[in-house]
Amino acid sequence: MRKSFLIVLLCSALLFPSVVSADVLNYEATINTYKQDNKLPFGFVLDNGAGKTVQAVAKADIVYVTTKDAVIRSKPGKKGKKLRKVLLGTKLQRVAVCDNGWSKVTFKKKGERKIIGYVKNSILSDESQMEKFTDTVKVAKDCDILDYPGRKDGQIVGEVLEEDEVTRTGTINAIWSRILYQDEAGTEQVGYIPTNVLKGQENVKEVAKAQTTTSEKPVAGVLSKSEGKGVFAEALDGVTATTGDSNGVTGVQIGTPISVSSEAVLKPLGNFRITHYCPCSICCGPWANGITSTGVTATTNKTIAVDPTQIPYGSKVVINGQIYIAEDCGGAIKTNCIDIYVASHEEGESKGVFYTDVYLLEE
Repeated sequence: MRKSFLIVLLCSALLFPSVVSADVLNYEATINTYKQDNKLPFGFVLDNGAGKTVQAVAKADIVYVTTKDAVIRSKPGKKGKKLRKVLLGTKLQRVAVCDNGWSKVTFKKKGERKIIGYVKNSILSDESQMEKFTDTVKVAKDCDILDYPGRKDGQIVGEVLEEDEVTRTGTINAIWSRILYQDEAGTEQVGYIPTNVLKGQENVKEVAKAQTTTSEKPVAGVLSKSEGKGVFAEALDGVTATTGDSNGVTGVQIGTPISVSSEAVLKPLGNFRITHYCPCSICCGPWANGITSTGVTATTNKTIAVDPTQIPYGSKVVINGQIYIAEDCGGAIKTNCIDIYVASHEEGESKGVFYTDVYLLEE
């Protein structure tokens, strides 16, 4: 898969790229907004590229791409022709929203013609969270380069070494820096490293902004400093613990541990590498909203992220005598690796990484 981080903290990101956002208004919500404002919506019909029609309604707002990259298609569906690939954080002008989960957008890069096409709502957000600029910075310590600013979906694509000079093209939530690097073929690529591995940035204390609570979306997790070691633990320098509910956390759904019955039938799955993750920007990347890849809200003592080709979604998995449910996945979660969802960054650090035998609960 990739080489390992030499760190105690290996808390992976919560969300699979296809569902990291769902922030933008969908078709129904847009129609309701028109009704509340006593305005008549402008609707029209489109072909989704597979011979089916979809309803669309005009909607003008600015949206941002929340995945590693996204494809703008000619039709509001997967059968639409690929017009252009755009990167994480790309700003798009939305002009309409469809009733099948797609939006019509426009994109124009300087010196190029305007692209008019369609992207899925689930990879869009109405918040940027990215500050774009260009500067040259020097690396203060060796660090891996990820292809996405989040531990679970971010896979190692290269490394920077102490004293290297790199071109930085922006920051995400202040805690991640987007840089340019060359791959093995010598082609320039975009990657992400923690901001605090850069000289003059070692004591960066800004962290991801907490998401606001809505009736549909839980807030992001609490960031707490602990005694963990390594790049990602050090990214929390200056962060003080915050108070929350009776469980000590804010906006995190807490579940009750369930022990396996002595009469349970267990199928051995093998020895697994167990890591931990929480709903913060370091673990989940930008735009994390606490919703797993299966569409449910992540819950402590219950949710685990798995490779669904090895452990199907919905499977009940026994780890050290406790039952968990496979509800999540991610780009960096491969064969014989499981991420256990926890309430805070501090807890993820303290539990660290270990190897243990894992069993499937057969009912």
